[in-house]
Amino acid sequence: MSVATDPAGARGDLGDARAPLLAVDNVEVRYGVSLAVRGVSFEVPVHGAVALLGPNGAGKTSLIRAISGLLDVHHGAVREGDIRLDGRSIRGWRADRIVSSGVGQVPEGRLIFGQLSVEENLRVGAAARKTAGVEETLQQVYELFPVLGERRSRQSGWLSGGEQQMLAIGRGLMAAPRLLLLDEVSLGLAPKVIEDIFSRLREVRDELGTSMLLVEQNARVALGFADY
Repeated sequence: MSVATDPAGARGDLGDARAPLLAVDNVEVRYGVSLAVRGVSFEVPVHGAVALLGPNGAGKTSLIRAISGLLDVHHGAVREGDIRLDGRSIRGWRADRIVSSGVGQVPEGRLIFGQLSVEENLRVGAAARKTAGVEETLQQVYELFPVLGERRSRQSGWLSGGEQQMLAIGRGLMAAPRLLLLDEVSLGLAPKVIEDIFSRLREVRDELGTSMLLVEQNARVALGFADY
């Protein structure tokens, strides 16, 4: 997979001279000798949303893992290039340090803790957080997704697919991220549920100013949401 952004195609005032929040520069990812990603470069502006589009096997999730520091869990590594957050290289950092620096993730497949309650799942999302205000963020998540507030004591494994996706997004927001990585959030969901979830994500962008990197197979949804 090879990607580059086109600032001329951005909406609004995102094409100004501010330094990007995230910069991926000529990154190569390998799992042992197997090449997954080569020569990928792009930027995510402050308060901007960038979409990475492509079919299964294109390397999108590998790139998300490279940014979030989770490649080693899957026996992969960044072999070339650099990844910078606020101009500082985060290549090789541990995942918890990257989260503490302001990067949250909503993983493909949701990966909620089914035996835990909704609220326990959300509080897990704040485990690596260095800033105060966890209770305030928890209430913001419940306001954003009222169904989670209604089910806060319910075991998460009993939620519907759409509710579990809302929970995964809420858990990512509990880290108070400046950059949220969203991996295939529309996968397996009904069109109405997808529309609702992306409406809430738009609220997060507009009200909290959270930058987003969106990995999607659903090009219509992604292009309707992203600036790049």
